[in-house]
Amino acid sequence: MKVTICVLLAAAAAWASVSSPRQAAEQVYCDLLGGSIEGKVVWSLPAEISAGQMIETWHEEIPAPFAGYLVLVDDMGLANWEHPCRWVFVSHAGEMQVVNMLTPPSALQRMTQEYSDLPVPSQADLRQQILDWWVPNPRAGNDPAHTYAWIISGGYDSSNNHVRYYGDVQFFYLTITDDYGYTDDHIVICFADGTNPAPDQSGGANSNPDLDGDGDTDIDFDATTTGVTSGYNAIAGMVGPNDHLVIFTTDHGGTGKLYGNNPPEVILNLWNTQTLDDDTFEGWLNTLNAASINVAMEQCFSGGFLEETIQGSGPRTFASAANGYESSWAGATYPQYDEWAYWWVGAHHGSVPPGGSYPGGALPGNPDMNGDGHVSYYEAAYRAEEWDSYAQSGQEHPQWDDIPNSCGDSYYLGGAIGTGVGDGGLAPLAGSLACIANPFSSSAAFTFGLAGPASVDLYVMDMSGRRVATLVDGEMSAGEHTVPWEAAAMPSGIYIVRLSTEDAVEALRVVKF
Repeated sequence: MKVTICVLLAAAAAWASVSSPRQAAEQVYCDLLGGSIEGKVVWSLPAEISAGQMIETWHEEIPAPFAGYLVLVDDMGLANWEHPCRWVFVSHAGEMQVVNMLTPPSALQRMTQEYSDLPVPSQADLRQQILDWWVPNPRAGNDPAHTYAWIISGGYDSSNNHVRYYGDVQFFYLTITDDYGYTDDHIVICFADGTNPAPDQSGGANSNPDLDGDGDTDIDFDATTTGVTSGYNAIAGMVGPNDHLVIFTTDHGGTGKLYGNNPPEVILNLWNTQTLDDDTFEGWLNTLNAASINVAMEQCFSGGFLEETIQGSGPRTFASAANGYESSWAGATYPQYDEWAYWWVGAHHGSVPPGGSYPGGALPGNPDMNGDGHVSYYEAAYRAEEWDSYAQSGQEHPQWDDIPNSCGDSYYLGGAIGTGVGDGGLAPLAGSLACIANPFSSSAAFTFGLAGPASVDLYVMDMSGRRVATLVDGEMSAGEHTVPWEAAAMPSGIYIVRLSTEDAVEALRVVKF
C-alpha cells in the first residue's frame, strides 16, 4: 500500500516542480525512504529557504546548498538526541542533497511533522496517571537524616523537552520520598524552565512543579547553567562526610566539545540550549565531601561521564543508559518514560507503572539478587541492563563502575548497606567482608572480622541468585577470619559472596576470569 501511495504521488507531481514544504516531504518519503518510515519521523520546515541561507543547529550552522525546502528525517525516532538524522535539502527542481547530522535544526519547534511511525501519544494527563497508579513501598533500614538527591533534567528547549523526561523525574522522586524517606529539604531538582507557568514540553503542556500532588512545589531551580550551578551550590552546602548523595540526570546529551580534548568528551543538555560538560561535573564532584556519591544518567552519551565520576578514593558508583559514544532510547516505554531509567527506578521501587508497550506491575525478576533485603546500586544497574529491551538488542550499552571495587553492593538509595548492630550496641561484624585478590583466576580467599561469637552463613551465588558454594555454615569465634574458595571448576563471570550473621548481612561482588 505504501508503494502504491508513492506511485500515485509521483504520477501526480513527477517532481518536475516542488513548490511547497509538503511536496518536498513527499519526495523524500517516496524517493529517499522508499515509502518506509519504520522507526522514523519526517518533518518539514514550513518556509522556503534561499541558497546559502545559514540553518542553525544545536552546535553550528549549515548553509543551504540551493533555494528550496528543508526536510528532516529522524532515523531514530525513539532515541534521545543526539543521534543520527538526515537533513534533506530539496530544490524547486526536485534535486535532493542529504547532510548527515546528529541534531535537528534549532527551528524544530516550528517544523511540521509530515510522517511518523511512532505511537501516537495519549492526550491523558501522564502526571496524574502515575499518581493514580502509585502505591508506596516503604523500605526498612533507611537513613533519611543522611541521604540527599540532586536531580537534573534540562530538555534543551520546549520543542525537545519531551514528557518522558518529566516521567523519569516524577517516578524517581516518588520512589526516593515515599519508599526511602527522603525529605524535600534533602532534594534539589533542576528541571527545564523551573516554575515558569509557560508551556515547556514538546506536546505544548507546562511541567507541573508539584510532582507528588501534595500541593507544594517540588522543583527548586530551572535547568539553565545558572539554575544548575545554584543546584550544585545548594547540594554542596548540605552534604557532609556522613551523608550519601545520589545524582540522577535525564533528557538529551551529546559529544558537545566536538573538536577538543580526547573522547569521550561529552555534555548533558540543559534548558535554553545550554549545556553541562563532563569536566565541570568532575570539578563539582571533587569538591563534595560525602560518605558516598552515586550517579545515574539516562541521556545520550551518558557513559562519557564515567571516567570523571569513578576516580579518587570514593566511595562512588556510576550507572548509565549508554556508553560515551552512542544514543540512549525512549524505547518500549515511549512516550511516558525512557526505558533504561524506567527499569533502574523500577528496580529500586519494586514494580513499574504502565509505560508504552509495558502494562506495568511486577518486575521481570527479583532485583535483590543477593537476598540481603536491599536493592543496591549495583543490583539496580544490573537489572536495568537485563530488562532494557534496547540494551538487550545491542542498541544501548549501559555502563557501570564503582570505586572502591564492589562498593556498589554496599550502598543503596537508603544509604549504606552496612553491618548491623546487635544487642548492647556492639557491631557483630568487626571487619568488613573483603576478597584478598579480586578478580581471581582459580581460587579466592575472603576475610572478615567478628566482634563476638556468631552463627555465620557465608556462601557464593551466581548472577541468577542461585547458591553455587557454601563456605561456612555454623558457629565461629570472635576475631579475624580467612575463608578460601576453590573455584577452578566454576565458569568465568561475576559472583556475589554473601555473609550473614544473626544481626548483620554483607555482600561482596567478585570476578572470576
